[in-house]
Amino acid sequence: MKSFLPLTLAALAACAPSSRHFADIAPLRVSAQGSDFELRRRQQSLDLVQVIRVNGEYAPRLGQQLGRRAEIAVERAYGCPVRRIFGDAAVMLAVLDCGAADGLARIGHGP
Repeated sequence: MKSFLPLTLAALAACAPSSRHFADIAPLRVSAQGSDFELRRRQQSLDLVQVIRVNGEYAPRLGQQLGRRAEIAVERAYGCPVRRIFGDAAVMLAVLDCGAADGLARIGHGP
């Protein structure tokens, strides 16, 4: 029984559970420069993407290159620039700046 408990805990730790806000969204698995991520997008008042790193890396730091890899993965998957990304080395939240579909190419008529 004692050997069963560590195995069960290891199996649960291998899962990438989402937060309640993203729970009903199927993940999209994306790789960028050697890091693997699961992405879940929720479009409401803000266009948010939950980014969960699912591969093992030794002591990654968000500020070094992991944050940029997550940003690249999100931009590849959804085609919009990332306005801001924050979180830690395992779970991040990206705010997309997709803009309105009709606001991409407005032409003014002068003063």
